[in-house]
Amino acid sequence: MSEDWPIAGTLLASRYRLVELLEIGGMSQIWRADDDLLGRPVAVKLPLGAQVVWREARMAAKLQHPNIAAVHDYREAVRPDGSVTPFVVMELLAGESVAARLDRETIGLPEAARIGAAVADALAAAHASGVIHRDIKPGNVMLTPTGVKILDFGISATAGEPDDDESGSTFGTPAYVAPERLDGMPAEPATDVYGLGVLLFEMVTGDPPYPVDTWEELAEARSNGGPRRLPPTLPAAFRDLVNRCLDESPEARPAASEVRFDLTALWLKPAPPSPAAASWAYVPGRAAGGRAPATTLALTGPPARRRALAVSVTALVVALAGLIAAVNWPREEKIDANPELPPPAVASTPAAPFETTRPTTPPPTSTSPTPKPAPTLSFDDAVGRFRTAVERGAAGGDIRSDVATDLLNLLKPLTRSGGDVSSQVSQLRQKIDDRAGEGTVSSAQAAVLRSRLADLDKASRTM
Repeated sequence: MSEDWPIAGTLLASRYRLVELLEIGGMSQIWRADDDLLGRPVAVKLPLGAQVVWREARMAAKLQHPNIAAVHDYREAVRPDGSVTPFVVMELLAGESVAARLDRETIGLPEAARIGAAVADALAAAHASGVIHRDIKPGNVMLTPTGVKILDFGISATAGEPDDDESGSTFGTPAYVAPERLDGMPAEPATDVYGLGVLLFEMVTGDPPYPVDTWEELAEARSNGGPRRLPPTLPAAFRDLVNRCLDESPEARPAASEVRFDLTALWLKPAPPSPAAASWAYVPGRAAGGRAPATTLALTGPPARRRALAVSVTALVVALAGLIAAVNWPREEKIDANPELPPPAVASTPAAPFETTRPTTPPPTSTSPTPKPAPTLSFDDAVGRFRTAVERGAAGGDIRSDVATDLLNLLKPLTRSGGDVSSQVSQLRQKIDDRAGEGTVSSAQAAVLRSRLADLDKASRTM
């Protein structure tokens, strides 16, 4: 690349007009561009050196997955000096990379597990097609409004393919490279799983197990004390999974599909109930003397909460006692002064308490009260109900895990202000119909999700 080529406004292959330079790295430039033929924004990747970008295009084009950035085209552009430069046209993504997010803050465990599950799902699909990414790291994972996306298959290879250069450029990034690669072994699916383990480690701690920048620093760190460890405050299941991904032996690492399953279980796991909330419990007991059963109202919770509830219960009992006394108190009757009238009759046997006599004639028909209208569901509540339905469906096996991840990623923009809600609801409905048709969402669960979407659509019209 020369200093004056390319520039904004350059037209490549009579179709792609460069708009803005988004990123420049050691091997390529990434430009925002307009596809003049189809009228859509795209990303254009221009190599800085002799990188063979058609290989990347062919590798990525083999993979059709919602968590892998799509490749649209491969072309060649003619420079002003007459030389030819190949380039790749890719899906333009909004959002930020995991690396950019980590520059601000670490990522909590539930979200880190969700991101990791999406990456593992994409890797499982790539490995099933014989493709190894070879450079899984925070900079190559994008967080977008439509979900998690893996980028940059620039050094990808087929499984078991030997390295074809002596520079080490196909090894990946030092902090994320699997140990067997340092011994000259070809990349295998376990190579990407190691990179995923480093990604998970870094998301929750802020740094990789070996926080190094060069191969020399990596060799020194590996010989002096080994990698950093995850803090014991993290759940044991998560620490065990990451440690297995980072195992020195590639044979001991789990498959990407197994990692996806375990991470999905972690991020869908419900939070434990708060112990601070007081609760009521009815405890059966016996009255004094053991003659009749009694009921005790037990209170649980913090001492201050129990004392406050005890006062309330005492007031309630007193009020009920007064009400019962008022109902059973003998009524004063108005007696005429005429002595010839007989005194009121007195029953010879008192009626049993709370006993009533069945009427011999049907009671008069009463008019049913008008039912109260159902409370209006708020938009946030409707979104939450849909999310809960997806999570329960995934946990119960009625929604495949990757489909649940996809649905929840499509739901994320609905929690933000603005946007075309009806269009997004239509996309979700179409996605549910498609997945139900292919059997990855059960018909019963699809009916539940459609009902939740109808509530969500209705709630959006009252915002």
